[in-house]
Amino acid sequence: MFRCSKCKKWLKSTTTETDVVYNGITYHATNVPAKICPECGKIIVYEIIQERIVQYATQRNVKNIDYEECENEESASSQLVL
Repeated sequence: MFRCSKCKKWLKSTTTETDVVYNGITYHATNVPAKICPECGKIIVYEIIQERIVQYATQRNVKNIDYEECENEESASSQLVL
């Protein structure tokens, strides 16, 4: 659990929409896990999540993704392998 760098309140889990720019290409994602400060409203999307957005979008050759849907597909695929 982390605190807001601005007002030091505990961050809470949420989902959001975000854009990630990689190699000059903007990828848009919905249902992205994030943290939000209940005091100032600052939203944080961790770098590892941003990297996965780019990975999912480039694998599918698209610029818009539903992050939660991609995670569910990946989870289902890994269970089939096991």
